[in-house]
Amino acid sequence: MLTSYAVTSGKNCRGQTVTEAKQWAEELQVPFVPRLDSMSLETMLTHYGVEGLLIATTQGPRIFTAIGTFFFHPGVGMLRWKMLFGGAGSVDAAGVAAAHPTIPAAALPDHFAAATQLKPGQRYLDCTLGLGADALIASHLVGRQGRAVGLEASLLLHLVVSRGLKAYRTNYPELAADLQRLETYHTQALPFLQRQPADSFDVIYFDPMFRFPVHQSSTMQPLRPLAFEEPLTRVVVQEALRVAPRVVIKERGETILRALGCRSFTGGRYSRVKFGIATRCK
Repeated sequence: MLTSYAVTSGKNCRGQTVTEAKQWAEELQVPFVPRLDSMSLETMLTHYGVEGLLIATTQGPRIFTAIGTFFFHPGVGMLRWKMLFGGAGSVDAAGVAAAHPTIPAAALPDHFAAATQLKPGQRYLDCTLGLGADALIASHLVGRQGRAVGLEASLLLHLVVSRGLKAYRTNYPELAADLQRLETYHTQALPFLQRQPADSFDVIYFDPMFRFPVHQSSTMQPLRPLAFEEPLTRVVVQEALRVAPRVVIKERGETILRALGCRSFTGGRYSRVKFGIATRCK
């Protein structure tokens, strides 16, 4: 995770954008540095002795590091949303409908939806928000009467994603509503869970895979310096089971999932990625 960074504004940005950048710097307690037209962003890193730059632009915040530039876009989450709920349909829906009768047919090929078994009106907590792809699907599944909450331990990542969720523009009104309905908080999972009364949520989700490099993914590389890397533990899972009767964890293989307390599993037949489900002992 970045240990040193500064805030600046986008090239040729003036007025409100610069004011916003200065507010971020004050909020984050890091330096605000003027954008120098004579310097590239790479040179600014060296000049100011920082690992990253948080850049205020008219299109929202961006983060620049030596690895690349990151800005919020729903990306894969939006593609999944359109496939599941936007009318495009899915090739696997009919084949698995009988196995998951409580999930809407269009959502069944999405293993996250099948594992969480979310229903309209339920309360969902994502303890590893990241880019919000899974939380977006959850927001739609629980609907307007439900609640979808995301936690992100990385302050910079939370700043970019939380503002991006509210500001993103799309021609799909329902997608926009699902994005904007998401509640996000900058916090680690365990202290947040410890503050919640029992049964505050119906489903709690962890995606620790986000904390580990995906070397084949060029789009994920700029996120690596922003990620809060801390392994999920059995203690956190047990606390989550106090707060919700169902906990879903995404991981590479069943061995890790069993060690975390999962007893049932779902996922693609040929994929290393599995979803483990832990429930309270009766």
